[in-house]
Amino acid sequence: MKGSSKFSTVTHAVFNNKVKPMNGAEKKSSGRNCTVDLLVILFGVSSWVAVNGLWVELPVLVNNLPEAWQLSSYVVITSQVANLGPIIFSAARKIWSQKVLEIPIIHSSLALVILACALLSIFWDYTTTVFGHTHSTALLVLTFFLSCVDCTSSLLYLPFIANFKEQYVVSYLIGSGLSGPIPGLLAIAQGVGGYADCRNVSTVNSTSNVTEYVVEAYYPPPRFSVNVFFACLCGQMVISWIAFVLLNSLSIAKKERVSLMSFNRSSNPAVAENFQSSIDPDFSTSMEKTNSSEKNLLGKSLISKSQSYLLYTIQGFLSLIHNGVLLSIQTYSCLPYGSLAFHLTVTLSSIANPLCCFVAMFVSIRNVYAVAGLAVFVAGWASYILALALLSPNPPLVDAQLGAVLVVLAWILVSGTVAFTKACIASILRRNGGQVALYKCGVVTQIGSAIGAITIFSLLQLTDLFQSYTPCT
Repeated sequence: MKGSSKFSTVTHAVFNNKVKPMNGAEKKSSGRNCTVDLLVILFGVSSWVAVNGLWVELPVLVNNLPEAWQLSSYVVITSQVANLGPIIFSAARKIWSQKVLEIPIIHSSLALVILACALLSIFWDYTTTVFGHTHSTALLVLTFFLSCVDCTSSLLYLPFIANFKEQYVVSYLIGSGLSGPIPGLLAIAQGVGGYADCRNVSTVNSTSNVTEYVVEAYYPPPRFSVNVFFACLCGQMVISWIAFVLLNSLSIAKKERVSLMSFNRSSNPAVAENFQSSIDPDFSTSMEKTNSSEKNLLGKSLISKSQSYLLYTIQGFLSLIHNGVLLSIQTYSCLPYGSLAFHLTVTLSSIANPLCCFVAMFVSIRNVYAVAGLAVFVAGWASYILALALLSPNPPLVDAQLGAVLVVLAWILVSGTVAFTKACIASILRRNGGQVALYKCGVVTQIGSAIGAITIFSLLQLTDLFQSYTPCT
């Protein structure tokens, strides 16, 4: 959910595009500056670290916020609404060029995420009453801004890195990949505090002035608080912002910049055209013109139209199942097996996702029907996870350690395989349909995710199909 598709979209651009230095002298691609490499990696971490951090913190948040087990569905639906960010940015590009918008908007977006993380560290548990129900207003509003910025980063950060020598795109992808493991490791260090402890709590009835005793669940605190966790994310974002400032100001960084006016199309002209169109807003503003040029550059497609439709269907299905459905009911599938199982699920899945994307950069499946086989594999494990959620709070093996192991394994396999499969789909479509194919792929991704998120959110609000349990009752 969290930014993996951009790995596949730029894979071939990373290794095949060649640019000419501004001084006109050709330099070998091996020439690089380690300081600039580090700065680019630190900048790349900021792409999705905030949203990924929010997800891995859910095992702690669900025990302290009024949405409880429904919190993940609220986060998913809020993230879908946050796609307004890329839409607004795309509209702005129709008026101003990428060059004009790029640096000011990146500064603004980084500042906004830093502010949002700082506010989360203070107000994450602030609630208000909306339509008669208590909700985590501050958390959800700030989640919207975090998601809005991170979604837009896909359109901002890579074009900025394209101003540097081509080898630094790999450094950026490494940093972007670390945006999952870094908060995951932080969450592992934090822990979840353990299982609920039933305690007698006395309350005074304001009407009868009689002391009443009730049994409530007490969750032991983690090693450090939610406030500290979000403060750490804020600190990471400050580091990324400093890296971005240095990339624009240091002389050693300026020397690593290149001219984007000349591209070598001899090795792979279709890839070069895609890469340049992503960084030059005037290169192709018309989908019709892009389609025409790619017919000349790509030649005859190696896959049939029916195979293309199959890939689009698989992409939409995977997005619907993973981004929309499974993430929304993650709590119902994991929490019956304990907070530790839920904690391991979100942290290890956040590591598996970028790791599988990175593997897809070097080992990619190009056979359409093999990709369909991966989708069937995902569907099998996804059905298991969905069945566990529907059977909550008493799924199979709920009191056995094997049950917890299986649910964690299922989530890791689904998250990793979905990321790898989407990367393979993007690679096939780019080679055979160009930018237009990837655009359609992005459309079906958003449609699938939205349909899944809206469907599950509606079921959670209007039906009792998914049941949670309250300890000590």
